Order: sequence, then structure tokens, then C-alpha cells
Amino acid sequence: MKNIFCLILSLILINLSGCAVNPATGDQDLVLMSEQSEIALGRKTNKEVLQHYIVYDNPELQAYVNGVGQALAENSHRNNLIYRFTVLDSKDVNAFALPGGYIYITRGLMAYLNSEAELAAVLGHEIGHITARHSVRQYSATQLTGIGTVLASIFIPGMNQASSQLMQVMGTAFIRGYGREHELEADKLGAEYVARTNYDAESMLDVIRVLKNQETFETQRANSEGRETRIYHGLFSTHPDHDTRLQEIVAYASKYQSQPDSRKGEAEYLNQIDGLIFGDSPQQGITRGNNFYHESLGIGITFPGNWNVTNLPNKLVITAPQGAATQQILLDDINKKISPKAFMIQRLGLKNLRNDQPLTINGLDAHTGIATINTGEGKRSARFTVIYFNHQAYILVGVSKDPGALSHYDAAFMETARSFHQLAGDERLLAKPLRLEIIESTEDTNFKSLASQSPLEQYQEEKLRLLNGLYPTGEANSKPLLKIVN
Repeated sequence: MKNIFCLILSLILINLSGCAVNPATGDQDLVLMSEQSEIALGRKTNKEVLQHYIVYDNPELQAYVNGVGQALAENSHRNNLIYRFTVLDSKDVNAFALPGGYIYITRGLMAYLNSEAELAAVLGHEIGHITARHSVRQYSATQLTGIGTVLASIFIPGMNQASSQLMQVMGTAFIRGYGREHELEADKLGAEYVARTNYDAESMLDVIRVLKNQETFETQRANSEGRETRIYHGLFSTHPDHDTRLQEIVAYASKYQSQPDSRKGEAEYLNQIDGLIFGDSPQQGITRGNNFYHESLGIGITFPGNWNVTNLPNKLVITAPQGAATQQILLDDINKKISPKAFMIQRLGLKNLRNDQPLTINGLDAHTGIATINTGEGKRSARFTVIYFNHQAYILVGVSKDPGALSHYDAAFMETARSFHQLAGDERLLAKPLRLEIIESTEDTNFKSLASQSPLEQYQEEKLRLLNGLYPTGEANSKPLLKIVN
């Protein structure tokens, strides 16, 4: 039996590619996927990414980022691949790569970078993940730990779920990174590509400072607002502030520079992001104080003044202080001519609706009621309100963290629902996004003065310092060019 097991195992490893020379490191790696399959997976997953994200509508900026990326890719260990670099219309601070040459960076991250060299560092790091085949190697390691399932799939048709398992591995990597050793390897390769393209390899360290400052500020803000932190844990996330190994990598990479003077490209980069949308996107709606405006949907909503607003791609979430209650606002199509109450029962499955009543909210048909639902905290009573507008149903769901506390927050939930309205003409101006503006500084320029004129809400000085790489105490007159928000 043991010999049969070994024979089957050998056949599996042979058929699934087995050991291969890593094109970036020269080491022998166990990979259970051919390069052709890797590219096909990247092509498929790219379509899924573009269903979730919107590509940022700025051809000139897209061409600029692609140009920087292509120069780096040409100096990589897998320059036989065709690389595609895409700026995503997301305020999240994020960058990630798919197998086969697909690389993405959000406008949210680009807003906080301060030079072309820093952009190159981010893209070089992601190219490093592709050239070292990190997603494929991580998948292969996962498959080996579950070899019993692989064996069973030979005898039991339908048990092989390699595709879905690989997608799970990649999804985890996008969110949390690939682990310290793989991240360091991507740093080493990225620093080499940056240096070979004659950018300053020290920009790798500059990017880490940008991201670590973001993390510090977000942690302090989340603690004061009584909520969980919203931090991307992938790009450079495994490094402490003063990472000796990374500093050694950067110093080593400098030997690859082909010219004595490396480039930073600060003015060139700032010129490219002048006018970049900052914060909420018009496609997802704009938050101003405790008001939300969505120009294309033509709606406005007002929230309780001291509640926190989180604008996600598929819903809006408002949270009471200390996370004591939340209200979510979702959108769905109306496909049949049924009443809002019938929608709640038939489409939302609220069979146990109670204390319900029809409403007219600012001329719109609506229905509200209370239902018991399952939450992460257990069963809770939730306030549901459905509002009809333009053949769509706006679904508002309010729930308290503590059982029995709904009555304490129900008035706030209903106040939000009753604020729902069609946008008036003057409100459409408020639905326009904020944008970065590049200005020249003088000896008298200071963040206190800039913050007092800024449309940013809360922590204006801290946010301006973060944008300009001068957090926590740097002053505005220390740089010739500054980013402000208008």
C-alpha cells in the first residue's frame, strides 16, 4: 500500500509540474502550475477584478503609470511576459498583482506618494511578486499540506477544487500580503528593478514610511472613534519602521544603477497627480459632514452628526460612537410592480415583520418595520425601511450591538430614513469630488493656515502632513511643492 501511495504521489507531482527553477531567484521551487496556467488564471481573475473596481478615468495618468511600469518590467527577470498596469478608482491605499503580469494601484495610494521613484518602488515590488511566482508557490505549499484531498480526488470525481483553493490563496495575499519572507523577496527584486531603471532605490524606504504613517494615524483615529482600524495589510506591511534587512537590500540594489545619478522625479510625479480625485468617488457618492450626495443616482441622505460614515463599493455604513449601533444602506432593483411591504416580505424574506407601517418620505413610497435577524453578535431586532425611487429599492437596516438596545437608536434610524430625498439643484454641486491641487510653498506657508482653508473634515493638519510625507510634525515650507485638497 505504501508503494502504491508513493507511486501515485510521484505521478501527481510529475503531472502538476513539480519542481522548477525560479526565474527570479534561480532556486528550485515546488510549483504545481505551469506558466501557461498561471497566465490563464491571471487573465480570468483580471476580469473579476474589473467587475469589482472601476478603472480611473484619466487616460493621461494611466499612460504615465504604464510607462513607468513597462520600464521596470523590461528590467525584470520575466520580461517575456506582457505586463498591464492599471490605476483603479478607489480611495483605498492599495496595490496588488495577479499572476501573469496584471498589476493594479489605486488612486488612493497614488495620492500619498511624492515622487516617480516612489511610484516605481510600489510597481517594482508588485512586479517582484510576479517574477518570483509568489501566488503560485503559496498555492503549491497549500496543496502539499492537503495531499490527502488531492489523492482522494483521483478516486472520487468532483473533489478536486484546485481553482477555488488558488483563488482563496490569492485573495488572502491581496489582503494580508504573502508573508514576511515572500514580501522581503519582492522588496529585493523590486529594489533591483528600481535601481536598474535608474530610480533611487531608497524610495523603497520612503514608501514604507508613507504607509507606516498611514497606519499610525488610522490606528489613533480608530481608537478615538471607537471602531476597528481599516488598514491594508499587504504591500510592505510586514516591515517594522526601521527594518535592517530591507535597508541592506536597498543598499545592495544600488549596485545595479547604470548611471551615477539616480532619479526621483518629484516635480514630474506631482504634475501628473495634479487634479487627482481625493476621497470619495462620484460613482460611489460623496460624503460632506453628515450628508451624503450621489449625483448619478440623484439622491441625498443626512446622518446623525456624531456618527461615522463608511462608503463601501456595495453599501453605505454609518456607525454610532463606540460602535454601539450601525445602519446600512443598500440598493437593489425592483423587477415587479409590488409594494415596498411586499418587497420586504418577498425579496428580503422578512416573514416575521412586526410594528410595520407604510410611509411617504419626501414624496416617495416607503415601508418600515422591525424584524429579527442573525448578526455576528447573535440574534437582534433590526429596523428595516425600504424606499422606492426610480425603479430601485433603497434598503436601510439599523441594528444595535447590544440586544434590547434597538429602542435607544430607533429614532436615529428613522430620522436617517426620513431624510432620504431627491437631490435639489444646488445640492448637485456638493456631489462633486474633492481633488488634489499642487501649489508652490513660501517661507510663510504653514499647515495650520492651509488646514483652516481646507474642505477636508476633521484632522485637517494631520491629513495634509500625511499627503506631503511630513507626518507627524513636518512643516509645509520644507518642500517647494505641496499637495492640498480643493
